Amino acid sequence: MMVRLLIDTCRTAEHQPDRLRGDFTSQEIKKYVAMCLKPVKGTGLDRCPNKLTRTMTDKEFQIVKMWVNGILTEDTSRQRATMNGTISQLQKGGGTNKTSDQRTVVLLNSVCQLPNNVINERLEKIVEPANILEPGQGGGRQGCCVGINMQKVHFIQQEARRQGKRVYRVDIDFKNAFNAMSQAAIWREMRMFKISDVDLLEQIYEGATVRLATNDEESATISFNTGVAQGSITSP
Repeated sequence: MMVRLLIDTCRTAEHQPDRLRGDFTSQEIKKYVAMCLKPVKGTGLDRCPNKLTRTMTDKEFQIVKMWVNGILTEDTSRQRATMNGTISQLQKGGGTNKTSDQRTVVLLNSVCQLPNNVINERLEKIVEPANILEPGQGGGRQGCCVGINMQKVHFIQQEARRQGKRVYRVDIDFKNAFNAMSQAAIWREMRMFKISDVDLLEQIYEGATVRLATNDEESATISFNTGVAQGSITSP
């Protein structure tokens, strides 16, 4: 579809200098630990709360820095545990135990959120200057929200009333989007937009697994080969 509509011919990241790979500085890690690791978040496989990561000793800090840089460079063996988590079902309405009334969230280890935050910010620095995302895309973007789009809709409705015209509005809800998204399609679209180091994301998801809560040896390990982890900062 993108090829037929020539969507990717005028908006690509081909000339963007930023990349997803690259070493992580001590200053960057300290910033993410302080600003991105919320103390009230649920724990992942290691059962370690964000508070422990936020209070690391200098020695622990250097170990984490070495591990994160191993993921963000070329060492693919360290990426196996980056997206391994516990599935938690959160009630989102309806008042029943039906799957449709629950939101599936993947709880990741606290320290694993660090490389994900790095990748997410680097991805933003690539796609935003290149205008790859549609202007109406409000979710998962800094400075954008659904409220802004709602204000635009409200303005259009007011103008239609003032001019005595009729407006047709269509709302599309992609059911179960996080869990049903094709990973192969995501990587293909990113490559069409000339985004760098897509193979880094592929390698992270290639070794991704999840278990149902409570996460123990009796729980089956499920390969994460469809969808994206709703709970990872990179997923939106």
